[in-house]
Amino acid sequence: MIMLKRRNIREAAIQFLYLADLEDGPEAAGMEEAFWQMIQESSLKKLNSAKAKAILHVAQGRDGRILKLNQLASAIQPELTAGSSTKDVIAPLIELVTQENELSHQIEALKSFLQNKNDNPVPDQMIQDVMDVNHGLIQARLAWDQTSSDHPDWAVKLEATNATIAHLTRSSQRLASIDDPDSTIVDFAHLRTSSSELSTFRRETQELVAHILQHKEEIDASLASVIENYAPKRVDPVDRAILRLATYELRMADDIPRAVTINEAIEIAKKFGTNESARFINGVLDAL
Repeated sequence: MIMLKRRNIREAAIQFLYLADLEDGPEAAGMEEAFWQMIQESSLKKLNSAKAKAILHVAQGRDGRILKLNQLASAIQPELTAGSSTKDVIAPLIELVTQENELSHQIEALKSFLQNKNDNPVPDQMIQDVMDVNHGLIQARLAWDQTSSDHPDWAVKLEATNATIAHLTRSSQRLASIDDPDSTIVDFAHLRTSSSELSTFRRETQELVAHILQHKEEIDASLASVIENYAPKRVDPVDRAILRLATYELRMADDIPRAVTINEAIEIAKKFGTNESARFINGVLDAL
């Protein structure tokens, strides 16, 4: 599980500020997606792999039920077509069966990808395709339930079909719970938590960066008041990013204790900066 910490947010923000401020580098908005793919690559790879395995776990036994549904639907369709009052049932049934088979196709593609045992991460799109089709299936089943319930005299003839659909519905609900933050199904709560933490991490980092960029002129003016002959380009790019973030916190984030901001900046400088960075940053921030 990913543990979201303020230090992680600070470090990601500093990396973004550094890359966005490089000479001849891309504008901040233009590098956002590439940046997050780089920063979250390892976490997303692990999460998608876990989601893919969860999908295949839920799908166990599905092939047999789909085969049975196809057989039952093929057998009942001529009777429904022949009936004078049941033609409205045919289209929802065909749509439901089509969607069920499409979900099986998407799950099979995911299974084949994993069985190849290559080092490539599971693509986001493969996971999303399964979830999108499954969501459409939930709607298709509702349409079928509503339409078929209008024909109570067919309840006995549709009993086997509806029993098979009910089995598939339960599997579909578990499948949806992998990604649904509002789900109460406990099986995949750890996956939902990890997804939520990744999203929160990105959102809070982007909000922090946006605030810093919005106040960059004020921040640089504060730095100029304590650094002799200050000019942004005369300061090491990593040190500059750390100083801007820390100055923002000192001057504009009242909820963060001064000592915490300075200590965090020094520790990050030791990790990302030069041998002189920590001492330099400590002196500057202490003077602010």
